[in-house]
Amino acid sequence: MKKDTVNNILAIGAELVLKKGYNNVGIQEILDTAAIPKGSFYYYFKSKEDFGLQLIKYHSEHSISILDSYLKDDNLNPRERILVFFSKMRNLYVKNGFKEGCLLGNCSLELSDQSESLRTSIASGLELWDASFETCIGEGQELGVIKKEKTSKDMASFIISGWEGSLLRMKSSRSSKSIDVYIEFLDEYIL
Repeated sequence: MKKDTVNNILAIGAELVLKKGYNNVGIQEILDTAAIPKGSFYYYFKSKEDFGLQLIKYHSEHSISILDSYLKDDNLNPRERILVFFSKMRNLYVKNGFKEGCLLGNCSLELSDQSESLRTSIASGLELWDASFETCIGEGQELGVIKKEKTSKDMASFIISGWEGSLLRMKSSRSSKSIDVYIEFLDEYIL
């Protein structure tokens, strides 16, 4: 029961943080939105930083399950899996009016200089993404559908870094242009 309540709070917290930013979301707003009695926050979390750490872990695990549903899809070759994932994400951001972006990317910008433990947690979450892409890229290299000039590890790191940058540009321009260019270059030059 406690785990379900914590997961509910974290899911709601993730939505609020995506919309407003971590520092712009108060504990009371989280409790009100989650319909949790006032004062219960500290029963579930030691502090707002503990909430942040659990939020990043929760989001990382949740997003990896979504990512892996694309990157482990045996109906497509590894190259196609990667391109389909980014195309689907592009369509989601267009549908959402180019708002929100990636929780890990947003929190990285907002929190990495404020808290060492939050910075480390964000970095670990991004490394999970790297690992999923690295596995898929390695498989694609073995099959000959992804270029072999660079290691799968370096390619994965570059792909995530480029994606996060394209999301930042998307948010500021309120346009899919940066994502469209990213996917085009990924398709033509990187993979």
